[in-house]
Amino acid sequence: MILSSKGIILKVFPYSNTSVICNVFTDSHGKLTFIAKGVRKPKNPLLSILQPFNLLQLHYYYKKNRSMQLIKEADILISFDNIRNNFSSIIVGSNIINIINRIFEQGYSNEIVFRLIYKTLHRLSDKNDKNKVFFIFFIFHLLKQLGLMPNINRCYLCNSLFLNTGIFSYSLKSLVCSSCNGHDLSEFNINVNIENIQFLNLIDKTNINEILELSITPKRLYEIYIFLISFMRCHIQYMNNIKGIEEVEKIYYEH
Repeated sequence: MILSSKGIILKVFPYSNTSVICNVFTDSHGKLTFIAKGVRKPKNPLLSILQPFNLLQLHYYYKKNRSMQLIKEADILISFDNIRNNFSSIIVGSNIINIINRIFEQGYSNEIVFRLIYKTLHRLSDKNDKNKVFFIFFIFHLLKQLGLMPNINRCYLCNSLFLNTGIFSYSLKSLVCSSCNGHDLSEFNINVNIENIQFLNLIDKTNINEILELSITPKRLYEIYIFLISFMRCHIQYMNNIKGIEEVEKIYYEH
């Protein structure tokens, strides 16, 4: 049957002499793999449309159990060209689509994640210096949608409120208080102070369009980034194979 979906291009690679295969996160079916036949022939305009970051309206032949769907036609809705004109934007944006492409399997629809990707790329395409905050917003809310984000206000073991510092226990894969952490001195444990916890609560409650109003130092952004990425790596094994994630850390480290 022929379906129509909005989709964000995650990855494109050549197939045969004239075709391409592309991974796309759609609003209706999650991540799908498409083949676009003949698009590498001279003067075929579709090749310029099938590029990472682009938001498309796709019309395609869909079969549920088929590993690749066949694109019938595609129209570009938003290109997010400005992302490609800023170094930090392209690093952050590339890692967003790399993470989605790596951790999502085929056909698991999640319209909220689709909107999260779209809204974050949209903000990255604006000319501003808040890319570090937008990436933290993306990671935090992605973890929530995956059902992985821990209670950031209370100890995982005793349920007491964090008054000064929470500790991300690598062995428990969650946040605990200093009393419950006891003598666990693992080098992978991370202290998350109360100010950083309060900022994460703001991230949780603040619309991405209002995030520019939040004030935080580069040092705290770096600390929060390290906690969230470490947490993701602890819970999602594929995070260790995300190409280019180390380049994001360099952006945060330069504070």
